[in-house]
Amino acid sequence: MFVKPFRYQRAESLAEATAALREAGGDAKVIAGGQSLLPMMNLGLLDLETMIDVSRVADARGVAEDDGYLRIGALTRHAELETDALVATHQPLLRAAAAHVGSRRIRNRGTLGGSLAHSDPAAELPLAMTALGAEYELTDGTSTRTVPANEFHLSYYATALREDELIAAVRVPKLGPGWGWGFQEVSRRPGDFAIVAAAVLVRMAAGQVVESRVALGGVSERPLRLGAVESCVSGASAADLDERVGPIGGLDPVTDTSASAEHRHHLARVLTLRALADACRGAEEAA
Repeated sequence: MFVKPFRYQRAESLAEATAALREAGGDAKVIAGGQSLLPMMNLGLLDLETMIDVSRVADARGVAEDDGYLRIGALTRHAELETDALVATHQPLLRAAAAHVGSRRIRNRGTLGGSLAHSDPAAELPLAMTALGAEYELTDGTSTRTVPANEFHLSYYATALREDELIAAVRVPKLGPGWGWGFQEVSRRPGDFAIVAAAVLVRMAAGQVVESRVALGGVSERPLRLGAVESCVSGASAADLDERVGPIGGLDPVTDTSASAEHRHHLARVLTLRALADACRGAEEAA
């Protein structure tokens, strides 16, 4: 596919990048790792007049502790999420999700902010952030606002980002004592986007679930929290999960070349149960 000429501009800060977005008036895109933007251009799905490169903005990378949270810069690469000691200690679900993203090459180039802003409903990191109750810090260069993950991802490739905003960082709650996690995914080949994926957090006491967070990806226009499942498993033991979790409603999966809608419905329950079992097992070991 022939890509028409465009203007390339390198920004030295997020403020400079957002100013360039305003100047372009909607005809520009930001590139960091390019693992989503460039394939869309090559396939002819996207034309742009200006490409703004933020890959060298150093202060938008890295993981730090922040008053009960991990604050993760938007330009942190997927591979860094896999190997960072703070993520491994305080939020291993995020590390597991990052390990499922694409191939090693993609994880070495792709960035957290790029994946979240692209907002593919089958992508692992938006799903993990929805399950974790993460908050996104959005900046226009002069001010910053915070948007919860479940309010940021709106629909297929659509987000709450304004035209002149970028994701600056993500705040993820640390996983406290007594919590376990589970992440399950089915894809056609290792590294492909998920057909269905499940991300689960569970806190247990005296062998029973006292709190849970359950989310699915690949079954709706955005990552989906399963409040009904969370209610069903409250007070359950690990042995009760299959009885407690019935057919999962509220899903709107598509039929495509990877799977039928009916198969995605089936996978949703299977993977939810598997992730719940993993989370319960981890919570019991952590107790």
